[in-house]
Amino acid sequence: MEKNKKQYKGKKWLKFRHIYGMIMLAVTVYFAWSVFDLLVITPGQQTGVVALGYRMENIQELEESWITGTENFGATLNSVDYVSIFWNTGPVVYVSVRVHPGTQLSVAQSAATEVVEYFIAVSNEVVLQYDIQVVVSYGDVEVLRAENHAAVVQHVHEYNHSLVEAILAHAEQYPSEYNVHRAYRNINAFPNSIRIAVGEDGLAGMRARLEMIDIVTEVDGYEDQGVENEGDEYNGENGEEGVVSMPRYPGERQIPRSHITDFPNWGTWCNVRSRISWNERSGDRPTHDNECLDEDECPDEDEDETDNP
Repeated sequence: MEKNKKQYKGKKWLKFRHIYGMIMLAVTVYFAWSVFDLLVITPGQQTGVVALGYRMENIQELEESWITGTENFGATLNSVDYVSIFWNTGPVVYVSVRVHPGTQLSVAQSAATEVVEYFIAVSNEVVLQYDIQVVVSYGDVEVLRAENHAAVVQHVHEYNHSLVEAILAHAEQYPSEYNVHRAYRNINAFPNSIRIAVGEDGLAGMRARLEMIDIVTEVDGYEDQGVENEGDEYNGENGEEGVVSMPRYPGERQIPRSHITDFPNWGTWCNVRSRISWNERSGDRPTHDNECLDEDECPDEDEDETDNP
């Protein structure tokens, strides 16, 4: 009886090992196949396939004769030196219209519009499938770029000085601890701009004015209507006399457009309006480029002003 039990247990163990071995073999085969598919089969199937789709799908390619014809037409227009069209077989076409020095911006823009309209006509509106970028310019681009950059940097320095001056004047009028400390931070954040705008003496003068300010302590809880100081010259936002409530400087650092030059001027053809939408030049709408031109003059991250040259 004991012998039969041992034989039964042995057969049962061999059967378990056989099943376990089959399971492990299946897992190994599946793992090997997955690795082979990942490293060999899938990459081979995706060869030549653009991951985000083919950017020229359903867009008819431009013919060289259309480009050449448009360039020749542009050269015949008054005030136009030459026209250059760049297309790198992608969905964007760049049209560069070079005008004679001294040409008015409106005249240059009108000439560019004629060039694009001719391009549309000669291509039987095929070019409307593309993003048409237009630029009008004149003169030596490298020289203009250097001159414009220097002028823009000067414009930023002058604006920085005007901002610090406004904040300092506000602190002199409302000498709360916050306003005075804010004026101190801004003077020390833009010393180079102040030197460039008004010189070393101007910087020293601003610091001297700051030192002469006598800080007036605001009453804790001044927003409560019952907190009053008889005879105090500062009033709260609610207009009640005697409440020590000095407003903070309301402005933010929003550098306006410089208007350094009319050229170069960029635009994009709008299919809806059938005209070129030129970049904003009125100065009413500020830019939103959060780039600080001079790292040494960028205010600390806790500054209230926002850097928008």
